[in-house]
Amino acid sequence: MSIDFGALLTTEQKQNLLTQRIQQFAAEGYQHTLNKQVAESKDPIDENLLEQANDAIATLTAAITEYQAELDKLTVE
Repeated sequence: MSIDFGALLTTEQKQNLLTQRIQQFAAEGYQHTLNKQVAESKDPIDENLLEQANDAIATLTAAITEYQAELDKLTVE
């Protein structure tokens, strides 16, 4: 049996949830951007930290894009 979780929430609840998660992703992205700057400021550059920051930023960017697209669909309805 599969549950349609989306059906259990109102449109407003979904919008609030998506907005909150986008804000959380943005905060995490900001932190990883700072980590990237720290990695780049080291002499020599901390390649491991730089790679981790870049990977996290890429993941968060994809998540924000998906969540924003879903939020946009709900806003149109």
